[in-house]
Parts: sequence; C-alpha cells; structure tokens
Amino acid sequence: MASYPEELRYRKFSHYLRKTFGCRVYKISLDAGLSCPNRDGTLSTKGCIFCDPSGGSGRKSQPESISEQISSGMKGLRKRYKADKFIAYFQTFTNTYGPLNKLKRLYQESVQHPDVIGISIATRPDCLNKDILDLIEDYSKNYHTWIELGVQSIHQKSLEYMNRGHGLFETVDAILSLEKRNINVCGHFILGLPGEDLKDMAETARVISRLGIQAAKLHMLYVAKGAVLADEYKKGKVPLLTKKEYVQAAVHFLEHLSPEVVIQRLVSEAHPDLLIAPLWLKKKSQVIQEIEIELKAQDTWQGKKYQTILS
Repeated sequence: MASYPEELRYRKFSHYLRKTFGCRVYKISLDAGLSCPNRDGTLSTKGCIFCDPSGGSGRKSQPESISEQISSGMKGLRKRYKADKFIAYFQTFTNTYGPLNKLKRLYQESVQHPDVIGISIATRPDCLNKDILDLIEDYSKNYHTWIELGVQSIHQKSLEYMNRGHGLFETVDAILSLEKRNINVCGHFILGLPGEDLKDMAETARVISRLGIQAAKLHMLYVAKGAVLADEYKKGKVPLLTKKEYVQAAVHFLEHLSPEVVIQRLVSEAHPDLLIAPLWLKKKSQVIQEIEIELKAQDTWQGKKYQTILS
C-alpha cells in the first residue's frame, strides 16, 4: 500500500493536511454570489442536470460578504472541531467565472485573516483562461492553493446526459494547464450516472490518474429540489444506486485510482433542505464507515488495481 495508514486503506485528506501543516486544518465553504455559463445563457439556462438553482448552497438571497463568511466559518469550525488553520473554499457555482478584477478582490478578501493558509476554488474545465490561471498561480506562491475541477466523468455520453456543455478535451486541457503552473487539482467525480457501469467508472479513475491530479472527491448522483434531474426522477427515468451499490462503486473506483491521489471526499454531502433522493445520503458518516469496512472485507485498497491495469 501507499503512503497512508494500513488500517485506513486510502489516502485521507485530513491526514494529508495534518502531515503538511502539523495542525488541524479545515475548509470554510464560501458563496461568492457568482453564476455559471451553463445557467446565465452563455452555454445554457438549464444548468447541469444535477444542479439546483442555488448551486447546492441553499442560497435564498445575496450571500454575506466573504469576510463575514470567513469570520462565522472560523467561529463554527473552531467550536466544533478545534480547528487551528483554514482553507477558504469558494464552493458555490463557478468561481473563476466573472470579471478578473472582481475575482481578484474576492480571492484577496478571503485570505486576509492570518489563520487562512490556503485557498480552494471550485470551477469548470472550460472556465480557466490564461488571465485566470496567472491570477491563481500568484496565490499558489504564498498559499496552499487548489482548483476543484468538475470532471464528473470522462465519458462523452455521460457529459452529454448531464448537459455539461463541454467534453473531455476541455478537462484534459485544464488539468495539463494547471499542472504546468504547479497548481493542485482536485477532481470531482459522480458515481452512479445512468448508463455507466463499474468498468466505466474505473476507466475514469485510471485516465484521470494518468493526467496527474492531486486529489479526488467522489459524489453519489443525487436528486435535488429544483434540478432538471428532479423532474426526470419523478417520471421514474432516473435509476439511483442503493447504498450498498454505491459502497461497491466507491471501492471499485478507489482500487483503480492512483494511490498518490488524496481523497478529499468519499460521498456527496447534500443540503438537507434540497435533497429528494436517495435519503440514505443524510447519514454521510455511516456511508463512509461502510466504505472503509468494505475495503477491509475485500482486502483491497486505493490503487491496488491501478498499476496492474496499466502494465
């Protein structure tokens, strides 16, 4: 096995952060009030099929300032987890989509507190032009910097089904462009997409690993209020994985992922006010525990089948 505790069997993000910084580091989720080209009419007005109108944030009005969100986030995380340092996580919608001067102001505001040691920016593969990359590269010189990239799948049929508005080319180009600038990449992946089997999911894990990403987040395809997927689900057109099936899919994905990739998330975290199905996602910690148990039961681990497949 690779550089993670043998009893864990995958490279957990919290362990990585503790080893890197020597203290408890937590992300503060931020809503910068930005939109997305897949919603404002540039590409589409419907958004991705799984995305609700608030981008998963439950946004009902103009969000607080970034400084206010940082302050309240720190207070909550210190109280709940005894957090020491923080990463400012621009989570909602596409956080490289906007005027460059506005993005620079938002990013700069997020790192003003001395206990913010990093910045993580969620975006799409097709929203990273040269000016944006130059800006983020500047932050990477002084802060632990991540781009969280909505990859979801490498398969064109799935990208079209999700109404992503881009193909695999844009994903590969984005990852390689970020690699040239030594900016960490965390890929987001959806397991359980209609038409994808375990072999398809494993192929996504292998291909993306070979591109050299540094981290991964796994998500269960879930149905949220207001998403296009909700209408399809009500018509009985969306088969969702059971918890047992998801656990098996996650284990299979991990087996085919490079052991060097840090796992930032093992399962989706849906806003409780928005989740329609599956309801078992409300017990996220239980799902994580079952994945860890299954890894042990199968005597397998992250990356076990990665090198075998490539050779």
